[in-house]
Amino acid sequence: MPNQKKPARTGLFLVACMLLAGSSAYGQAVYGSLYGTVKDTSGAVIKGATVTVTDEQKGTVQTTQTNESGGWNVGHLVPDNYDVKISAPTFQSTESKDVVVHADVSQLVDVQLGIAGADQTVTVSASDTPALKTDRADVSQVIDEHAVQNLPNLDRNFTQFTLLTPGVQHSTFNISGPENPQGTTSVTTNGSSYGVQGWLLDGTDNREPVDGIIVINPTLDSVGELKVTSADYDAEFGGAVGGIVSAQTKSGGNDLHGDAFFYRHSGAQLARNPFTQSEPDPVTGQLIPGQVYGQFGGSLSGPIVKDRTFFFLDYQGTRQRLGASQLLTVPTLTARNSCVLQTAGATCDLSQYLGSQPIYFHPTGSGGPGQLFASNAIPVSVISPQGANLLKLLPAPNTNGTSITNNFAASGNGNDNADQADIRLDHQLNSKIHLFGRYDYALFGLFGSAAFGPGGGVGFGISGTTGTSEVQNQSAALGMDWAIHPTLLTDLRAGFLSYHVSENKLTAGQTPAANAGIPNLNSAPDSSGLPNITMADTISNFGNQGCNCPLLESEQVFQLANNWTKILGNHTIKFGGDIRYALNLRNASDNDRAGVLSFAAASTAAGPSDPTASSGTALGSLLFGQVAQFQRFDVYSQDAANRQKRGSFYAQDSWRPNSKLQVNYGVHWDVIFPETVNSPGNGGFADINAGGVRVAGFGGNGTNGGQRMDYTNFAGRFGFAYQVHPNTVIRGGIAQVYDDVGFFGTLFGSVLTHNLPVLNNEDEGSTSSTGQYISTLTTLPAKPPAPTIPANGIIPFSNTYSPQFRGDRIQLPEVDQWNVTVQQQFSSNFTMEIAYVGNHAERIYPGETYGFDFNAPTLPTSPAQLGDTSARRPYFNKFTGIYQGAPTICCSNGLTSAAPTANSNYNSLQTKLDKRFSNGLQFNANYTWSKAMNYANDEAFANYPQISHGRGDTNRTNVFVASGVYALPFGRDRMFASHVNRLTDYAIGGWTLSGTTTWESGRPFTPTYQECGADEDIDNNFGGPGVTSDCRPSGDAANLVRSVGALDPVTHSRQFFTPVAALTTNGASSGPFTRPAFGTFGNVGRNSLTGPSDYYADMSLIKDIPITQRVKGQFQFQAFNVFNHPELDIPNASNARCIDCSNGGVITTLEGNSSMRQLQFAARISF
Repeated sequence: MPNQKKPARTGLFLVACMLLAGSSAYGQAVYGSLYGTVKDTSGAVIKGATVTVTDEQKGTVQTTQTNESGGWNVGHLVPDNYDVKISAPTFQSTESKDVVVHADVSQLVDVQLGIAGADQTVTVSASDTPALKTDRADVSQVIDEHAVQNLPNLDRNFTQFTLLTPGVQHSTFNISGPENPQGTTSVTTNGSSYGVQGWLLDGTDNREPVDGIIVINPTLDSVGELKVTSADYDAEFGGAVGGIVSAQTKSGGNDLHGDAFFYRHSGAQLARNPFTQSEPDPVTGQLIPGQVYGQFGGSLSGPIVKDRTFFFLDYQGTRQRLGASQLLTVPTLTARNSCVLQTAGATCDLSQYLGSQPIYFHPTGSGGPGQLFASNAIPVSVISPQGANLLKLLPAPNTNGTSITNNFAASGNGNDNADQADIRLDHQLNSKIHLFGRYDYALFGLFGSAAFGPGGGVGFGISGTTGTSEVQNQSAALGMDWAIHPTLLTDLRAGFLSYHVSENKLTAGQTPAANAGIPNLNSAPDSSGLPNITMADTISNFGNQGCNCPLLESEQVFQLANNWTKILGNHTIKFGGDIRYALNLRNASDNDRAGVLSFAAASTAAGPSDPTASSGTALGSLLFGQVAQFQRFDVYSQDAANRQKRGSFYAQDSWRPNSKLQVNYGVHWDVIFPETVNSPGNGGFADINAGGVRVAGFGGNGTNGGQRMDYTNFAGRFGFAYQVHPNTVIRGGIAQVYDDVGFFGTLFGSVLTHNLPVLNNEDEGSTSSTGQYISTLTTLPAKPPAPTIPANGIIPFSNTYSPQFRGDRIQLPEVDQWNVTVQQQFSSNFTMEIAYVGNHAERIYPGETYGFDFNAPTLPTSPAQLGDTSARRPYFNKFTGIYQGAPTICCSNGLTSAAPTANSNYNSLQTKLDKRFSNGLQFNANYTWSKAMNYANDEAFANYPQISHGRGDTNRTNVFVASGVYALPFGRDRMFASHVNRLTDYAIGGWTLSGTTTWESGRPFTPTYQECGADEDIDNNFGGPGVTSDCRPSGDAANLVRSVGALDPVTHSRQFFTPVAALTTNGASSGPFTRPAFGTFGNVGRNSLTGPSDYYADMSLIKDIPITQRVKGQFQFQAFNVFNHPELDIPNASNARCIDCSNGGVITTLEGNSSMRQLQFAARISF
C-alpha cells in the first residue's frame, strides 16, 4: 500500500533547484557528442586549440576551440564514425580516426600534443579511445550495429535485444497476438511492473499509450544501434519508470550501399516438445505440426547530393503459416446420440460421466435439492432444446468414442503476415544546420481457424487465437539541429505515431445463438457470431474463444520537442520541453458482446441435504439450460474516445570542474492534464462518494469529469563520475522519475469509455452457493436500453453492471532510483563494472495485470458464512436509488479500481564484462543478483495488503547473460593462413561465430493447500495456473524439498516436489506445513517457493563470400536453444501448486516465451 513521501525526496528536489544556476547535461536521445581535454606533454592545458570533427560517411564537418581549461565539446552528432583532428600553433596535430559516436552517449577523446618538429600529424587508432564512461552516471548498455546484425535473433525481433541488459527479465504478462503482431518482447526492468517501459525511435515516442507495447518494432536492417537505460537517466528523459529503450535508424552516406536477404525456419527444423509432442498427431500423423516462417526484404542507401543530402530506405516482408493440433474433449458418442441428437430413445444417458450416482436437476428458482433421475436416465423431454442445439455445433469424437476425455483430435492453421517499410532522408543545409525526416509503416494480417469449426473453440492462430485481425502501425519524425554558435545549439523534433487494430470473429454477421433458439444474444450487428461457452468440467470450452471480438482500437500521439544547449566554460547547460497530445478509441469486447455463458456442475448436483449423491457435471447443466454465470459487454457508443495533453520540461547542467570529475544535476517537471472524452455523454467517471457514475458533459460535469491537476511532479536528478585513476572511474546517481502514461487506464485509456453511459459490463451469477441460478438459456436478459442520463448527470450504481474507478486527482506513479558503480578498464576496449542498483516505487498499480477489486469480501468468521461473500463486501448494499423508474441497489459485486495504490522496492548487484569490437572479437557478459518486492492485485489486496506483499512474480534472483561475436582468424589478411590462395580462402576464410547464453534461477510461486475451501472463500484457488493465491498454509516453505525429476514416459510430466500428506483438520501438520485456523490465511509468504532454473543458448554461424570488391554474399545458420534444453515452467498442472494434492509439484509445460531447439537458415547479398 502507499507509503508516506520520504523527506529525502523533497531534499533532493531542493538541492537540484539550488544547483540549477544554469541547468543540464548531455542527455541526447537522437544525437551523441564528443568531448575531451587537450594538454601538452608536460600536462599543461592548451587553450585555443582547433578541434575539427568530420563524419567519415557523409563528409560533414564541425569545428570548435578549446576553452581556458583546455576542454572542448562537439554535440548534435548523428551516430556514425568520425575523424577528430586537433591542432594548435607550435604543436603537432593529432588525428583520431574511426571514433564511434552513439546516440545519448558522450565519447571522451583526450589528447596530448607534442612540440612541433617537422610538419606532421600523429594518427591515433580509434581503438585507443577509452572505453570508460566518464560523462554521466546512468545505468545503461549500448548494443551496437555489429552486435545487432550478427547475434542470433529468432524472427529478427529488435525488442529481444533488451534481454541482454543487466536487470531486464521476461515478464509473465503478454498482450495478445492480434493486438501485438509486431511482437513486443514482454519485459520488466529492475523490478518494474509490465507496460511502463519507454520506447523511443529517433528521439520520438514509440510507446503505444494504453498497453505499453512498442508501436514500430524496427527492422534490423534499419537500426543502427539501441541503448537500454535502466536507471538514473538524465533530466531530459521522463515519462517512463521502467527504463527507456532508444533506437536510431540508419542514414545514408556518400557511398551507395544495399542488401537483400531471406530467412527461413519451419517445423521440420524444430525439436519436439517433450510434454505435448510425445505421440504422433492422430489426424496428421506428425509429431510436430506443420509450420513455416519466411522473412525477406532489403535496403538501399546513398547520396542524393554528395556531402549534403542522403537517403535510406528498406522493406521487410514476413509470411508465417502456423499449423497446430489439439487433443480436446467433446461429448461421448453415447451422450451425443442420446442427449444431443436424441436418436437413441426417450432418455438421455450421462452415466459415463456420473457412474451410478444419481443426477439432480435444480430448476431455476427452486429451493430444494431438485428432481432425482435414477441411474442417470434423464427424459429427453426435460432437455433444453437450446442446450442441445449448442452441443450440435460440436463434432463427434474421432479418436475414442467411449472415452470421456481427450476424444477429439483437432488440427488447423493460422496465418501471420506482415509488410513493413521505412524511409529516412538527411540534409545538411549548411555547416550549421542539419535536417532529417523518417517515416515507418507496418501492416499486419492475422488469421486463426477454430478447432470445432462451426462450434468455435480453441484457435490455431498466433497465441491460440481465432478470427481475423488487421493492424496498421505508423510512425513519423522530423528533426532539425542548428549550431547557432559553437557554444549555442538547438534541436527541434516533431513526431507522430498511430496504432490501429481491427479484430473480428470467424462467425461475424451470423446468428448461431438465435438459430439455436437462444434469445437476446445475436440482437444487433455488433453482437453477431458465436457466444463464448465456458465449461467448468466435462468437455472443452467452445464458441468464441481466443478473440476479443469485435475490437476496434485506434490510437495516435502527436509530439513536439525542443532542446537548447549552451556551453559556458566547463558547464554544458541544457534545457527544453516536450509536448504531446494522445488520442485513444478502444471499442472492445473483453466480455463477448454475444455473451459469455458459463456452465458449472452445481445445477445438476445434490443439494446440501444429500451430500452422498453426485457432484454433478457442467455438461448436464448445459443440457438443462442452466447458466451459472452470464457476462456481456453492452456497447452504446461506437465512437467514444478520450484525449490527453501532456507536457514535460527540464533543465540540467553538466559540469566538468577538471579532467577527472564530471557532475550532472537537473530537474524534470511533468505536467499531465486530465483526460477528456470527445463528446458529452461519451464517458463516465465512477464516484464512490456520489454513489454513481458522473456522466461527462452533463449535470455540470466537464468532459474531464472534474479530475484535478497535480502541478507538483518535479523530479530531481543528480549524478557524478570521478576518474580516480586513468583506468578506474567511480559513478553514482540518484533520480526521481514519474510515469506520464500509466497502463491500460491507470492514467489514460479505457476507464472513462468503459463505464456507463458508453458501456455496460453485465455480470450475473448464482444467487447463493447451493446452485440456484438466475438465468436459463431461454431467459437470458435482453441488452438493456441505452441509459437515460438524469438531470444531475449521475447514473446510480447498480448490481447489474461493474463500474471502473480511478481517483479524482491525477497521481503519477513515481520511482526513486539510485546506483553506485565502479568501472575498471583493462585495455582500451575491455572493461569491467560492478554496481549496486536499487529503487523504490510509489503509486504504481499492483500485480502484473490491470486493476484490483476494492470491494473484495473480508474473511468469514464462521462456517455458516462460507459461500455467501456478498454480505462481507465493504460496499454491500451501501447505495440505493431510483433510476429510470426502478429501484437500484449496489454493491454485491466487485468494483474495479485502476488507481495506482501500491508500492515496491528493488535491490540488486549488477556486474558486467564488456569488450568492444576489435581484432575480430566483441563480447558482453553480465550477472545480476536481485530482490524485487511488490504487491499482487489479488482478492486480499484491498483488505489484507500484507498478504498480497511478497517477491515479484517475475523476479529471478540470479541471472547470467553472455553474448559475443567472433570473426574467426583464418584466411587471407588474417592471423592464420594469411597467404593462402583465393580458392582456399573461400573455404577457410570469412567465418564468424556468434551466440548468446542465459542461465537464470527459477520464477517464484505461492504454495497452496487443497482444504482451504473449508477455511475461507475469498480465494480458495488451490489448483489454478496462476503464481499467486491467497489460499496458503502455514509453515516454512523453504523446507519443502524440491528437485526436478526425470520425464515420466506415461504422463509426460516431471515432478518438482513430492506432496505432503493431507491437512485434514485445522492445526494438522504435515512435512513443513500446518493447516491454518478457520477464517485466516496461512503465514506462508506470497511467492515463497522458487521454480526450476532455466538455461538456454543460441548460436549463429556466418559465412561471408566475396563476389567482387564491393559485393559480398553471406550464408547464415542459426540454432536457438542449441543444446535442446527444456526450459521448465513452474508447477502448472491442475492442483500442481497444492502441497497436499496428489498432483502437487507436477510440471507439464515449458516456460512461456521458450521452445525446444529451432534451426533457422538465411542468405544475404550486400554491397
